[in-house]
Amino acid sequence: MKKLTILAYLFMNNAEARSLKATADKLASETTRIGLGLALFGIGLAAIYFMIGKQDAGIKLNHALFGSFVLLASPTILGFIKGLV
Repeated sequence: MKKLTILAYLFMNNAEARSLKATADKLASETTRIGLGLALFGIGLAAIYFMIGKQDAGIKLNHALFGSFVLLASPTILGFIKGLV
């Protein structure tokens, strides 16, 4: 039932899109917003690991920062790839 609710929300949310490209662009922007939230959560979790003294805190922070960088740079990367085609 939960999957149907999520699916119905996505279809209703994208109902005003006139084309498949507009729908894909809108979904990409929503995915980026969700990704930024998760990236901030990961950075916060890595900071907590630093505070409690876990051994792998540096690696976790490095992964979270690298993931955030890739997420923030993704529009530029996509633009560059589209320019090659």
